[in-house]
Amino acid sequence: MLTKTFRAPNMLIALKNVQTDLGSDAMIISMREVPAGPIWAAWKKPCVEVIASKATKTDHSSATTQENKGTPTQEDLKKEIENLKLLMTGQKIPAPTPPLPVVGRKKEQSQNSSQQSESGDSHFDLADFKAFRKPTEEQINLISEKSEEALAKATSVVIEKKAVPEFPSVLLAIKQSLIDQGVNTLLVNKIIDTNLDALSPAILDDFSRLDRFIKHQLTACLPPTTKSLAYVPSKVMALTGLSGCGKTSCCAKLAAFYMITMGKKVVWIEADTVRTSAISEARTYAETLGIPLFLAYTPQELAELLESQKDADLILIDTAGCNPRSEDNVVELGSFLSVIPSGCTYLVASATTKEQDLSQTEKTLKQFGLKGVILTKTDETGSFGASFNLLWQSKLSLYFVSTGHQIFGNLKPGNPEQLACAVVDGDYPEK
Repeated sequence: MLTKTFRAPNMLIALKNVQTDLGSDAMIISMREVPAGPIWAAWKKPCVEVIASKATKTDHSSATTQENKGTPTQEDLKKEIENLKLLMTGQKIPAPTPPLPVVGRKKEQSQNSSQQSESGDSHFDLADFKAFRKPTEEQINLISEKSEEALAKATSVVIEKKAVPEFPSVLLAIKQSLIDQGVNTLLVNKIIDTNLDALSPAILDDFSRLDRFIKHQLTACLPPTTKSLAYVPSKVMALTGLSGCGKTSCCAKLAAFYMITMGKKVVWIEADTVRTSAISEARTYAETLGIPLFLAYTPQELAELLESQKDADLILIDTAGCNPRSEDNVVELGSFLSVIPSGCTYLVASATTKEQDLSQTEKTLKQFGLKGVILTKTDETGSFGASFNLLWQSKLSLYFVSTGHQIFGNLKPGNPEQLACAVVDGDYPEK
């Protein structure tokens, strides 16, 4: 036996599907009404489920199946519809009557056909296939009320967010000041978050105490220095940097301090021989201070001069300006710096230079073994974020700070605390 289940909106369509799929000799096993939609839409119009079976060719009742190949009679369909109505009203279906013999069945079919011919109506009664019952008005109202309640609950749900602590105005003002100075944003956020979590509300509202904490934290981000001019960083000091950063003036200030104040024997070697004004400027400074001046046109001459001046306490080398975007210029400068002893090259950085240019220059010259930084022109700007970021990212120590154009009294030892104060206050301390 071949058994299949059919579902349709109404019984007529279900029976037609049975006849199309299994043939007119299919046997109806059961008929019932089932929900047509999902669980949450159970009030929608149900559908009809019909289970039918058909004997296969191997069954011993194949002969009987051949007899029942004709279309179902009107009486059979009406009985099935009556059974469906009983199912819908919750009543039991009466036991089926035993099938008539073949001869009696043929006789009954002939009588039915004669009755149909007499009445002249060979169609089914459409009233038997009327739509299934619809939900009552009370059910519709109840469903509507439930839907409105669910919608009201959904729209009134409040998502609890994590309470954001109130940002103190004093801390916010210092944060904005650091950002305006150009200090690295990641570092600023880290410092501000640390203070917000660690300090008490009383300190966060006290500007003087909070200002002191911020400056100490900025100072801790920079490499330490000696904080004294009496200490000579190295016997040979080769100053290099961008054009116009103040290398020649810085050489003059170093020579004046160590010769006059410290009584050192100072020698000046001018390696910037391309720029004619550099030679005349260096000669003017050397004659004023009374120190020897030597010119080095090639790296070999520079090496010979370094070898011949071993008895000097301090040898200052003024190199040509570096253009980090010019490969030829970097190669030429590198040929001079390669003959200088390791750890004797210092980057002269102007406080007025942009952070991107300072960073690119440091990355280009660090291959020649930079030892530290000399910061110049601190009196010509009120923004020190770029200088701070240079020292913080490169981890180079700040050895000297230079201000003004005079060669006497304008050289100070590098002090990370003063640079941190300059970043917060916007003005480099005089002492």
